Amino acid sequence: MGFDQLSNMWTAVFPMAVLLYYFFRKKYVTTTISSTLFWETSMRETKVSPYLKNLQRNALFYLQMAALLLLLFILLAPFIPKETVKDSHTVFIVDTSASMSVTDGGLTLLDRSKEKIIALAEERAGNAISIITTGKEPSLLLRKETDRRAVLAAIDKLGVKYEHEHMPRSIDFAKSIAIQDGADVHIFTDFLDRSVFMESMNGITWTVHNNENLSDNIAIEKFGAVSTVDGTEAIIKLSNHTKSKQTGKVIIKNEMTDEALSEQEFSVDEEAGTLLSFKGLPSLSAVSAVLQVQDDYKVDNEAFIILANESSEVIVDSQLHELVKKAFEAIGLTVTTGSVSEMATARDQAMLVTNDPSFLLEGSDPIFLLGRNDSSIEPVSGLIDTVSDTLFTIASINDIYVSALYPPFEEYSTLASIDGKPFIQRSPRGDIIVLTDIALTDWPLHPSFPLFIWSTTETLRTANENVGTFSPNERKAILTSGGAEGIEIFTIEDKYVASFPNGRSFVAPSKPGIYKMIDGETEKYLSVQLDPNEKVVSSGASYRVGFSEAESSGKEEGKNMIGWLFLIPVLLLLLIEWEVQRRRGYPN
Repeated sequence: MGFDQLSNMWTAVFPMAVLLYYFFRKKYVTTTISSTLFWETSMRETKVSPYLKNLQRNALFYLQMAALLLLLFILLAPFIPKETVKDSHTVFIVDTSASMSVTDGGLTLLDRSKEKIIALAEERAGNAISIITTGKEPSLLLRKETDRRAVLAAIDKLGVKYEHEHMPRSIDFAKSIAIQDGADVHIFTDFLDRSVFMESMNGITWTVHNNENLSDNIAIEKFGAVSTVDGTEAIIKLSNHTKSKQTGKVIIKNEMTDEALSEQEFSVDEEAGTLLSFKGLPSLSAVSAVLQVQDDYKVDNEAFIILANESSEVIVDSQLHELVKKAFEAIGLTVTTGSVSEMATARDQAMLVTNDPSFLLEGSDPIFLLGRNDSSIEPVSGLIDTVSDTLFTIASINDIYVSALYPPFEEYSTLASIDGKPFIQRSPRGDIIVLTDIALTDWPLHPSFPLFIWSTTETLRTANENVGTFSPNERKAILTSGGAEGIEIFTIEDKYVASFPNGRSFVAPSKPGIYKMIDGETEKYLSVQLDPNEKVVSSGASYRVGFSEAESSGKEEGKNMIGWLFLIPVLLLLLIEWEVQRRRGYPN
């Protein structure tokens, strides 16, 4: 046994002070003297060994001294030597993706990982511990924390975030915080291949805790639905990732009302797939598929779809300026050029950008009309005035120069004007019309040009009240009204999820499903889809790589603190002292 805080030895002055107090305290004893002849003899007997006399038959003194000495012993931080790892810094990388919700013996893989993490944290109590959770943007929950309670609290809060793990990013993050002093890094995931650690780093030891048990999983690999003249049609692809033939049932639901519309039984061979088709469904705005089967992974047994045109393809009229095509490519869309006939054929599969007003009268989806090929331009001068509209919440267009405009459409609303003449209009169907040619402005020289193109694209996409499809926890700017109250996200059952001050700070919910977005007085819908990589549960043996030089000699001597064990005896002594004082009363 040893002592970790010998510097606290100075506290020995307190029991010494109590000892001196009992040496020199006055003590009066009531004595009956039968005669004055014996007074002198009695006084001599009283004064024999006066200092030791103060300590004899004094239970209160011994109790106080025992309590003080025990407290002094605790302050010296006694410990018993124990073996522990040499790395002073331990890093836990915890996979919080959807696949960590696979169950094994009634517990999820993440819960089993948390049990292992707690055991390791207890073993390394007092050492620096860091915790990293995975994702597209890895999160650092703790950094070199030595407080045991803080570490256990952070471990307890770990939960599934459903986002794909992007493990290489988390590993690079761990390297950045451990490269200077080295660390013992423990990774908890369903499966991570050894090839990730082809480039070793001195001073860092990697221990990968894989899922070593095979899991049964039947997944909805793909789910699609389309609106037709007769209603809605849906198709589902199922994948069997087990070693045996599986049977079950698929139910199609109206996600808005949770009403079951159709169901179909299936049988799929081992490690194979099958297709199921559902026809004759009623017209739906949101539909879900529920797979009823006995397996260990429930998250991929449900899929969701909002029926809307979410195509990322844009067809730009070949007659328009090349900078228009470049602007759409800059915002990440697939852009092709085509003639009027080609656009007429593909108008239901892509968004159209043209200067032909005839497309305003065709089809049901809105288009982007940039200029007019059926009218002549008229010179214009003056400043641009805009109304409060979602098109201008991202960037202002008040500083651009426009030399000429085309005639406006009489029944369309005006969003921007120059000297009282309409510059940008919107049709009742939702078409966006810019009444000029790009060559007649300096707009492409301003940052607002690609931002306006993005706003226009999002406006045309969401004309059917569909915000879009997101992956779990995806950060993405969305077009909003820009109101002071911001936007709020709710589940279909009207359960509150999150709030955001504006569309630029939007982060999608973590759990897959259909959600409602409240933007002022507007209600729109968005879907969160599980990443395709999270529909497969892998397993493999755990392993350890990258042994550091410091680890070659095995373990080092650690300290198992035992001072806290003596707190109960101290409390017991104080209780006895109080009882002695109560029974004897206070001396004169």
